[in-house]
Amino acid sequence: MVQNLSRINRVKALLYRKLIHLLLSILLIVPLVVGLEQAYIEAYYTVLLIGSSFLYIYQVKRPLISVVIRDTLEDARNNVRLNILRVAEMLNMTSVRELIASMDKLEYTFSEFIKSVERDYERKWGYLGVVMGMVGVYASYVLFNTYAYYGVLALMFYDTFSALFGSLIGRTKMPYSSTTIEGIVMGALVFSLVVGLLVGLSYFTWLYLVGIALGVVESYSGEDNLAIPVTASLLAYFLRFPRI
Repeated sequence: MVQNLSRINRVKALLYRKLIHLLLSILLIVPLVVGLEQAYIEAYYTVLLIGSSFLYIYQVKRPLISVVIRDTLEDARNNVRLNILRVAEMLNMTSVRELIASMDKLEYTFSEFIKSVERDYERKWGYLGVVMGMVGVYASYVLFNTYAYYGVLALMFYDTFSALFGSLIGRTKMPYSSTTIEGIVMGALVFSLVVGLLVGLSYFTWLYLVGIALGVVESYSGEDNLAIPVTASLLAYFLRFPRI
């Protein structure tokens, strides 16, 4: 029973992580979808890259400052809460006390949500995956222009569903890797179906092979958010897939 609950909690945390992953991927695909000019697309990606890099640098080089700021804000919030509660007690305002209790519960829920979606290495060394995802898509665009579309779609669909299926049904691991063959097969299937609907299902077989290649790269690259978009864009370029 405890083991089942632990597995359910891991899957829930993974679902939350992949939801955030999808939202960030949408940010990356927006300039390609709306058809901005090249200069604007490069500027857009540059701003995202600089922003994510500063976030990462701040997490890694100034962790004590972030702790101080967080504790200061928490102390200020607690003081405001106590003052409001004192006034509420004096005026016998039950509704205010209930509101404060609801806010405390919401804050606790949000804090637990953040803890569940953060991986251990992200707590220690910052959100490296976010920066690498930005770098991967930006590099894909610089090297292969709008074929970067395939790279972002790979992040959105292959990466998301390979992780989900790998967690749910994965049993057979790739040699010297935690990636599962079942996750790769299903991630490649979802990726090839979705992209095939966009470019034509006549490309399904080649797209599926690209998905399998993404699985191999994911297993041994060390950072999938960097390797997946570059690999997908590169293969789409050399296989002369249609521009989306």
